[in-house]
Amino acid sequence: MVETGGKLERPSVAHMMIRGNRPSARRAAGLAGLVIVMLAAAEQSSRADDAAPPSGPAPDKSFYTLFNPTPADEMRKFTPDRPAKGYSVRTVDAGHVEIETDFASYTTSNYQGTITRSIQALDPNFKIGLTDWMDVEVQFNGLQYSRLFDTASVRTTFDGSGFGDVFLRSKMNLFGNDAGFAGMALIPYVKLPSSAPVISNGAVEGGLIAPLALRPDDFIITLMTEVDVLKTAAGNGRYTNFVNLVGVSHPVPGLDGVNAMVELYSSAGTDPGTPPVYTFDLGANFKLDRHTIIDIGLNLGLNRAAPKAQVYSGVSFRF
Repeated sequence: MVETGGKLERPSVAHMMIRGNRPSARRAAGLAGLVIVMLAAAEQSSRADDAAPPSGPAPDKSFYTLFNPTPADEMRKFTPDRPAKGYSVRTVDAGHVEIETDFASYTTSNYQGTITRSIQALDPNFKIGLTDWMDVEVQFNGLQYSRLFDTASVRTTFDGSGFGDVFLRSKMNLFGNDAGFAGMALIPYVKLPSSAPVISNGAVEGGLIAPLALRPDDFIITLMTEVDVLKTAAGNGRYTNFVNLVGVSHPVPGLDGVNAMVELYSSAGTDPGTPPVYTFDLGANFKLDRHTIIDIGLNLGLNRAAPKAQVYSGVSFRF
């Protein structure tokens, strides 16, 4: 499944039925070099105007809870887990609610003779802050439509729609929730399958996500690793999957409230029937106000097993 908005990206069920793949390492390396050049250019053009002032000590908010909410004037910087696939290390403020969702997402892939087109609308992720360092999250993967076309037989092998899987998560910040040069969080999750065939693999899956954020000047550098226990492509076995990601975001010079981000993503596991996935991701968001952000993103596949392209747009807000 591909969780829209870039989270927990995996090959679709159609991909998992097809064996064999070789990553495009040369293309990945070239794009990584391009990212470095872009970031260097952004740094040179914006450092003078956008240098972040030194941050003071974070206020003590440990006594705020679900039933004793954080006052509005003490709420931390709003950093949703979108766009792109990396997670923020910051939790929802205690006693507050955050909602993140796609407006719509379109994904296309062409792997070993199967062309897949998928559309998804509205996949709300509801979050509520329990303490100053912990929140809980429930994400519904929304209404999905998929069409699979077999190029060898020149016929459609699947054409249907249904609701996607449900994800339960809890984010626990270890340090750097409000301020500091670095921050880190742990995010255990479990996936509950929907009843829709092809759209869902029908298995309960889970894992642990560990994002680390570095904040030099106005940059946010995200280094994320993830370990999953997933269903094998054939049969009802389980295998271990490993996700690694590096991403960088920075304000766009001259555009107030606009941030741009680039990301390299890798997902590979121990199941011979499930090929690895490598993507190069781009995203941007625009802050409408202190509590509302809209975004757009584009994920590009770097190897044949990855979706060729995924484009999406969405909104995040809190109260």
